[in-house]
Amino acid sequence: MFALDNVSLRPLEIDDLDTFYGWEYDIEISLLAGWVPLLSKTAFRQKFEQRISEPRDDMKYFAIDYKGRFVGFLQLARIDIDERRATIGIVIGSREHWGRGIGSTALRLVLDYAFTVNNLERVYAEVWGINPRSQRLMERVGFQKEGILRQHEIHNGVRQDVHFYGILKPEFYQRYETIFKLAD
Repeated sequence: MFALDNVSLRPLEIDDLDTFYGWEYDIEISLLAGWVPLLSKTAFRQKFEQRISEPRDDMKYFAIDYKGRFVGFLQLARIDIDERRATIGIVIGSREHWGRGIGSTALRLVLDYAFTVNNLERVYAEVWGINPRSQRLMERVGFQKEGILRQHEIHNGVRQDVHFYGILKPEFYQRYETIFKLAD
């Protein structure tokens, strides 16, 4: 679909299912991502196939590839064309690829896509308080911390803070060049 610095974003494919399933059932990744694991691989397959076969206007899913290998997942959700905003979530599921800047590059790609192709004005993220790596990622790419909802959600029986981050279209383009060249 589109790429920068050996990182590419593409639509999810059925061939990604087994790798993604492994991440979903990895305790640490699930905890940091805020996922509630499904009960069976069959249920996971149904959910995954639905993501691929029944696209929604308010949600876009992307596979993150690094040098051709599926290493993560990104989603734009709650896309509101009228309000011109969306929320974003990212997981680099392959531990061997943590700390290499892949998440930063993937976020840059999807933000440029959101601001250029979808003509959004604002993208925001909700990050668990127990996930400082994601908090640093958001700040590194240019998101501003907009607040903390203290003990906002319960995850694994424990109340968790949720940190809100946001970035506006002009802020993004003050830092980065566009990758997408749209015809006038």
